[in-house]
Amino acid sequence: MLRLSLGESGWHRLRQSTAFLKTLSEIGGLSTVSSRAYHTSPTCRREKSTKSKKPFARTPGFRPLPGSDMRYFEEENNKQAGSAMPRPSRGPTKPPSFKPELVSAPLESDIDEAYARKARAERLERFLTNDEVFHRCACFGIDRNQFDTWSAKFVDAASKNKIERLKPANLLSVLARGGMETFDDFIVNQFFAYLAKEAPDVVKNTKFLREITDLRFPNEWSPDARKVQRRIIMHVGPTNSGKTHNALQRMRASKSGIYCSPLRLLAHEVYSRLLADGIPCVLITGEDRRMPDFAELGIEPSGYTVTGRPISKMVSCTVEMAPNVHCHVAVIDEIQMIADRSRGWAWTYALLNMRADEIHLCGEPSAVPLVKRICASLDEEVEVHEYSRLGKLEVSPDSLEGKWSNVQKGDCVVAFSRKDIFHIKSMIEEATGLRCAVIYGGLPPETRAEQARLFNDPDSGYDVLVASDAVGMGINLTINRVVFTTLSKWDGNMTRPISVSQTRQIGGRAGRHNSGVDGGKVTTLVASDIKNLDKTMGLQPHQLRVAGLKPPAEVIEVFSRQFPKVP
Repeated sequence: MLRLSLGESGWHRLRQSTAFLKTLSEIGGLSTVSSRAYHTSPTCRREKSTKSKKPFARTPGFRPLPGSDMRYFEEENNKQAGSAMPRPSRGPTKPPSFKPELVSAPLESDIDEAYARKARAERLERFLTNDEVFHRCACFGIDRNQFDTWSAKFVDAASKNKIERLKPANLLSVLARGGMETFDDFIVNQFFAYLAKEAPDVVKNTKFLREITDLRFPNEWSPDARKVQRRIIMHVGPTNSGKTHNALQRMRASKSGIYCSPLRLLAHEVYSRLLADGIPCVLITGEDRRMPDFAELGIEPSGYTVTGRPISKMVSCTVEMAPNVHCHVAVIDEIQMIADRSRGWAWTYALLNMRADEIHLCGEPSAVPLVKRICASLDEEVEVHEYSRLGKLEVSPDSLEGKWSNVQKGDCVVAFSRKDIFHIKSMIEEATGLRCAVIYGGLPPETRAEQARLFNDPDSGYDVLVASDAVGMGINLTINRVVFTTLSKWDGNMTRPISVSQTRQIGGRAGRHNSGVDGGKVTTLVASDIKNLDKTMGLQPHQLRVAGLKPPAEVIEVFSRQFPKVP
């Protein structure tokens, strides 16, 4: 592995290389997928972890939850600031009046061509005076005069809609999926692509580097997958429509199969369900690997490896951990995440490299045109099966009015941080007397399964679920009503409204088919969010235009060798 062969200086050289790769891949003119370099060195992680944390109450977009004790947050501030102030006693407090959360980005429903045009003008103006952009160009031998000349021409061409990928209509998905940070990187990459076309002499020093880092033809990376006559089937529709269920039924009936999940929680759920039905299955996630007990199941393995290890017919894994083996049926869930800025490369890799006779892709209709373009480059056709929701879903006109006492049995209250989840749990239990189960991404699989079982069991005494957005990705729960505590979340850089896709996925978990509930409802904690929720639930996500792509380790290694003197 490349990771094991590099020392600390090697990692520094790799970080330098990935910065070049990020630009060079766009100069190559990717048409189907967009490329992104990833910083994964130990040094990068240490640098990130040593940043000083902002006090909780000073986080952009912060607001105390209705019904919370503000002194609790003041105490957290004192702890993080190193204060020795003693913990104040907690007594009954009057719930503070609600104030709308500060949001640093627009709702996805408000992102149209007019907004894209305005955002483009603002970021292009910033591009001209951004020293970071110039330093990046200087790495390729572009001096200040050349930069000033060609950046002005580039901005003029973009403003006049002469650059196809910077036209407002083509920027909607970029702005909706990644926000301004992604947009800034996108503009820089388009600038280098513009130079490669209009002024090749200015970037002549990068010709060889572009050749060895050309990522325009990822379909050529997997010759073994190209030897398999694959049948690509897409199951698209809203949540609770049965699309993933039908794909999994096809996998269960096959001789061998692989299920690729977006969450380790969901991978564990499929693994557990297969074992419960007597079907041997292997679980593979980034944190866990489990083999079935064939003796306990009373089933013979499908075969044995050369080392004598038994082979299971089924594998349930997170999409990043998909094994490179042949199978009869593969299921790739939540295919719309192929456009995700951080993890999209894993879905692209699975789609391109999966050696399966049948590949079932489950997700939103917004991914269909992009998947068809990718498969067309592989000379493969795509069958599309469309599904309708099994059951009614409506947005309730009434919110909880900021009162936890209005929480009812069968409610799923959604928050976007673990601290909020446990704080809300305690407030609901105090206000209503109802016991709450909790589910979030960081829970161990067994604990999550137990919490889901308690909530689904009407006789368990756990009548309310407090959960993160992890509930939006296929976890089977008997939810009557979904309650959003907020319609925005902190993404690590800014407070951003949750996307149309996320809102519809999470809200759609209400009113599960065959749960005995006549339809589901979606509402918010406060009345001011109802209008935006109603508008968002009625929209369809923008069609995806780009897919994530990660440079293979071999490309990064070859590239880093071109800079032997870089420390």
